[in-house]
Amino acid sequence: MKSQQIDAQKLVDIGYDPGHSRCGSFMVVDHAILEQVSRIEGLTVMPLAQAFEKFPHVKEKLYFSLVHRDQNEHTLMAAENEPVGYYIRVEEGVYIDDPLQAAFLFETAGTTQIIHNIIELCEGARLNIVNGCATAHSQSAGTHIGITEIYLGRNSSLGYTMIHNWGMGVDVYPVSAIEVGENASYLSHYVGMTSVKKITSDPVAYVRKGASARFYSIIFAKPGSFFDMGARAILQGEGAGGEIISRVVSDGGTVISRQMLSGEQADTIGHMECSGLLLDDKGSIHSIPELKGGHPDVNLSHEAAVGKISSEEINYLMTRGLSEEQARSLIIRGFLDIRIEGLPSSVQALMEEVIARSVEGSI
Repeated sequence: MKSQQIDAQKLVDIGYDPGHSRCGSFMVVDHAILEQVSRIEGLTVMPLAQAFEKFPHVKEKLYFSLVHRDQNEHTLMAAENEPVGYYIRVEEGVYIDDPLQAAFLFETAGTTQIIHNIIELCEGARLNIVNGCATAHSQSAGTHIGITEIYLGRNSSLGYTMIHNWGMGVDVYPVSAIEVGENASYLSHYVGMTSVKKITSDPVAYVRKGASARFYSIIFAKPGSFFDMGARAILQGEGAGGEIISRVVSDGGTVISRQMLSGEQADTIGHMECSGLLLDDKGSIHSIPELKGGHPDVNLSHEAAVGKISSEEINYLMTRGLSEEQARSLIIRGFLDIRIEGLPSSVQALMEEVIARSVEGSI
């Protein structure tokens, strides 16, 4: 069985950990679905192709609705193939505390993996998902295309954590869109701490009246890696809110951080910031903020900063008994530490573990 050939630590590193409490799970290796489990009444976890049969509205109204088939060459390719991925649904009023764990592993070198996921939360539902993507083996090379469409009903809440653990032979093209219903909340947390040949991502959230969308990203770009990462929040409803926060460290890699907030109705509030830390003169960080006001009663702001580790900070920590390597590691971990309101403590702890292991393995 393929899953038995995969290093168990590889799964743990992307949040797929049987030792942690979870409400359900879903695993794909290449295009084979190896696991689909729901442990909670009111939670549906099934392959998207099966959902087309059981829930006709999924194919008729949700599939390629937020993300369009002809959006780019990658969506066109996905539209021509049978969908592989999950359909996750939480029924009205169902609150779920334990996260759902999903893993998408790339194993066969030289191929293209195409994933299409749809998430639907009914009115008043709550869920947290930890999505992990990785190469099953460090030598793997190829292309990953991942399409995600998320529909949040009124007063619902979704926490969506994505952990990427690719390799230098992989090109990655996620395409995501989120419909955040009235008074609903969407919290996205992206962690990319390993090498990757190229990743391009620009998720967009359409935020209705009184709703909010928050995007947080933590990126550690190793030598030769290329990240072109973005997030857009379109504040379409009165009183909608958006936040986009990025923490970027370049240790020789290239990072482009794109952020866009659009306020289209009264009382919309949005803020974004990108903070970058350069460890190597071969790396680069390029922050591209964009604000668009479409109503006189909006409040949108941004800030950005890129710099290096202060020698004074390192010297101070070394006088306290730390080696230079330990001091640098501690400073970087502190820089990447984002305390996110609303993120479950179990998921926050997982993020801290992933970041600590990645930083310590790179210094």
